[in-house]
Amino acid sequence: MKRIHIVGVSPRSGTTLLAEAIDTCFKIDYATHHEDELFTRPPGSPEVYLSKCPRDIMIVGPSLKADPNLFVICMMRDPRDIIVSKHNKDPDRYWTGLKFWKLYTKELPKLLKHNRFIQIRYEDLVSEPDKVQALIAEKIPFLKQELPFSQYHKAARVSNPSKKALGGIRPIKPTSVGKWRRHKARVKRQLQLHGPLTPDLVKYEYEDNDSWLKELNGIEPDFSQSHFSEYMTVKEKIFRRSGRYLEALRRRIEYLLGFRIRIIHPKKWIKHFFNRYGSIV
Repeated sequence: MKRIHIVGVSPRSGTTLLAEAIDTCFKIDYATHHEDELFTRPPGSPEVYLSKCPRDIMIVGPSLKADPNLFVICMMRDPRDIIVSKHNKDPDRYWTGLKFWKLYTKELPKLLKHNRFIQIRYEDLVSEPDKVQALIAEKIPFLKQELPFSQYHKAARVSNPSKKALGGIRPIKPTSVGKWRRHKARVKRQLQLHGPLTPDLVKYEYEDNDSWLKELNGIEPDFSQSHFSEYMTVKEKIFRRSGRYLEALRRRIEYLLGFRIRIIHPKKWIKHFFNRYGSIV
C-alpha cells in the first residue's frame, strides 16, 4: 500500500484544501473523511491511501526512513495569515496563535532532507493550482491525474468536517493571501506574546527584511483570545512527539512482512499515562 500523508506547519495552513484537491483530482483508493493520524490504518486493502493530520509533522521523520511506501506532503503558509484565520467551528475567534508555528517549523530542516518529504506553499497552491499539481505528480509518480486542480470545485465531494474547515466548496483562488493586513492588531498582539517573526519570514521567503513591521506602527494590539491556548504545555509537547519510533518500527515490520499490523494505537498508551499521572508532569 502506498500512503500519502499531509501535514502542516500549523492548523489553518491549507492541509484540508490540499487533501480534498488530491482526493478529487487524482485516483485515490481510500481517503480520510477529514483527519487520520499516521498511526491509522485504512479498511480493506487500498493501493493508494490518502490521509492528513497537520500535527503529525512532529512524528513523520522516523517513519519516512523506515517505510519506502510513505510520502509526506507538508503545507507551508505565511504565519501571519495563519494566525488571522478563523474556523466555522468557532467563527467568533481566531483559530490559532503562533504556538504551533513556533514548535512545528523546528522539524522542517531535518525533514526536508528526505526525498519523499514534499513541501508545498499554500500561496502557490491557490495562485497556480495546476502547476502545484504537476509538481506533486512529479514527486509522487504512482499518482494518476483525473482532473486538474483548477477544476477541483466542479467535482469535489467534501465531508461535513472538511466543509467547515474550508468554509464551503469554491474555486481555488488566492483570496486569502495577505489577509493579515486586514487584521494588523491581531498580528501585533501575537508578536508581543511570542516574539519576533521576521527571521522566519525571511527564512521562508515571505519577506526580505523587517520593513514590514512599519505597517504595525500606531496599531493597538488585539487582546482577544484564540480558540487554542497561546502556549504549549509540557504534556502537549510530549504527546505530539509520542509514538513516533514505535510507529516507524511497526511500519518497517509491515514493509518486510508485506501486510499491516493492527495493534493498539501508540498514543493511547501515552494518553492513558497522562490521564493517570498527568498531574505530576
